[in-house]
Amino acid sequence: MVEPAVRGTEYVINAAAEAGTVRRVVFTSSIGAVTMDPSRGPDVVVDESCWSDLDYCKKTRNWYCYGKAVAEQAAWESARQRGVDLVVVNPVLVVGPLQATVNASIAHILKYLDGSARTCSDEVNPRKQPYKFTNQKLRDLGLEFRPVSQSLYDTVKNLQEKGHLPVLGEQTEPEKEAPATELQGGITTQA
Repeated sequence: MVEPAVRGTEYVINAAAEAGTVRRVVFTSSIGAVTMDPSRGPDVVVDESCWSDLDYCKKTRNWYCYGKAVAEQAAWESARQRGVDLVVVNPVLVVGPLQATVNASIAHILKYLDGSARTCSDEVNPRKQPYKFTNQKLRDLGLEFRPVSQSLYDTVKNLQEKGHLPVLGEQTEPEKEAPATELQGGITTQA
């Protein structure tokens, strides 16, 4: 997983440098490249100076985060060597209208929507304090962000359109309930 990611990244940087007409390469990495560091304090804002701790990733066998961090570090090194202007974006989740297939982010969300997962792994061993992230540089460039609620709504609608989630039927009139009967102690039952 690591070797192809690093090689692919280097191929793109080299191709951009050899083309001579590419002004900038935008590399979509992952939040996994920068967040896996148990020694990072809760007041540190995660930005381009942060990296996942590679030894920690190996120790915990988190090969996804390890591979993302190594590939991004290779991208920065190749870009420096070749004189390529590199910009990296590290999204937490990629949601919204789907590509042809369900990506890793959508698969994670889909587990909660279809009921196959009930708790988040972070609930078992949560961080004592959540990370703080910044997108200030992107906002300074004029990038506008959609609200998460809108992105999740679009994701659910698209999952339904592509057949990955059922479309719930229209609400029907609730059946008339029998009157409740109160028992001793304030407990009620339905007939």
